[in-house]
Amino acid sequence: MSREDQILNKLNFFLDIGEINNEKPDEANLILGSIYEYSRELNLIDALNKGIYISSLVDLGKYSDEDKMTFYYNLSNAWSYKKMMLQELNNSLYWNFESEELVQEILNCRKALYYSKNSKNLNRKCEILTNLGNNLSHLGRFSEAVECWSLAVNIIDDFPMAIGNLGFGLFHYAQVLYDSHHKALFLKESNIYLKKAIKLDGIYPEAKKDFLRLSSVIESKVDITFLTAKNDFKNTSIGNSFEEKKYRKWCVENKLFLNPLNDIFQNNIVAHDILCLPTIIVNNVDSNIYKYHTIFNQIKQEFCSARYLFYDSVVNQTLHFSDRDTVIIDLFDYSLHSYNVEKTKLAFRTLYSILDKIAYLINIYLNLGYNSYEVTYRKIWYSKKGKLNPLIEQSQNWALRGLFWLYKDFFEKEELHSYLEPEAKELSTIRNFIEHKSFKVIELGSSGISEDGFTYIIGREHFIEKTLKLMKTIRAGIIYTSLFINIEETIKDYDADKLGKVQLSILDDNFKI
Repeated sequence: MSREDQILNKLNFFLDIGEINNEKPDEANLILGSIYEYSRELNLIDALNKGIYISSLVDLGKYSDEDKMTFYYNLSNAWSYKKMMLQELNNSLYWNFESEELVQEILNCRKALYYSKNSKNLNRKCEILTNLGNNLSHLGRFSEAVECWSLAVNIIDDFPMAIGNLGFGLFHYAQVLYDSHHKALFLKESNIYLKKAIKLDGIYPEAKKDFLRLSSVIESKVDITFLTAKNDFKNTSIGNSFEEKKYRKWCVENKLFLNPLNDIFQNNIVAHDILCLPTIIVNNVDSNIYKYHTIFNQIKQEFCSARYLFYDSVVNQTLHFSDRDTVIIDLFDYSLHSYNVEKTKLAFRTLYSILDKIAYLINIYLNLGYNSYEVTYRKIWYSKKGKLNPLIEQSQNWALRGLFWLYKDFFEKEELHSYLEPEAKELSTIRNFIEHKSFKVIELGSSGISEDGFTYIIGREHFIEKTLKLMKTIRAGIIYTSLFINIEETIKDYDADKLGKVQLSILDDNFKI
């Protein structure tokens, strides 16, 4: 009997097992995982679909968090296999902005990550983070993908697939950067990770082949002396005063500078908000070039100001003179009322509002046709008939797809919202209560909406954590915005001989008063 026939017999045996809920959780997970893997190996989509259907019948009530982690990890893999069976690399389906397979793959991967919080199975945690990084990178959220792979490497420093995919991801991230020096540094880091992964055990042969190919491409295009030299960033200034240096160091360590290099380095070289719009080609009568930079300048300034407001509210938790003699009734509920708390709230509101301003820029740049008063981040992606806007869908723009999936995280319908990005739903709720309803920050107690629905109550540390999460997400969105425009500009048709130049100056710091 051939190996293929043996696998088929095993697959049919597992498919013929009766009531899945009669099995113990670990045995049910083994059965389902085997169905998914054997179906993939034999390329049997009907068997895979049956396995996915069986999983929908599972009662998870008796499953521990560890069991649920494994269940959702396996199910995410199943949807990934189905996606691979249906889609071929670089065909139109592969570039679909959304599909059921994509949604279910990332949804179940995030569920697995959610239930892995207290797991001692570090290897499985790294597998989940690596897969989530792969998912995010595929969707065009490459900055956040780097964070996932890096987290996996921080848990197990020689975890092979996280290291290899980090190298793979940085290579592709480099391709959409407009700054040649940044691109070279990304390729240098990519090559380091690729070479390290190739030497490790546990790399799939196909993956190792891809890693070798990319490393060869890098070494053929980038000077080998540069690739092998150590980076020397020691002499880069991080500021003048002690307070400025302290603030900038905090930004560097939390990867909050509007600078793609901060995704791969945490030292002085990245301590400035260098990200701008790329070179944009327009008709000589097109005044939109100034509009693009006007709105992007606003986005950058609001982000940077919100970042400092938040930082200041966290590190300077002392009584401010403006709070003296402000009469506040003590309700004995541990609620906090102060200038510092309001700074955190202002930072949160400002950061959240940037999403609509990104939509404003996308609308005018892609000429989507919305009136300025109609534009919101929730609205621009779909036509009035509820279909994805063809100008967006047909773009095959990697970073634009990342921005679209940010929309899905924040504004997707309720049943997907909770796990597509669990924290995004909470961020949306917090923003709604801060802007329109009763919102209370407390020193002690649990967080959530009050029983009567009147007030959203949140612990101070929890609110700080959520604001930092929002800041990181908005930073990634701003990076995707700049680079989606760069991708569009690289594919424009134009006659180079007829190009003129408009010199745009950088505003002197002395005028920022």
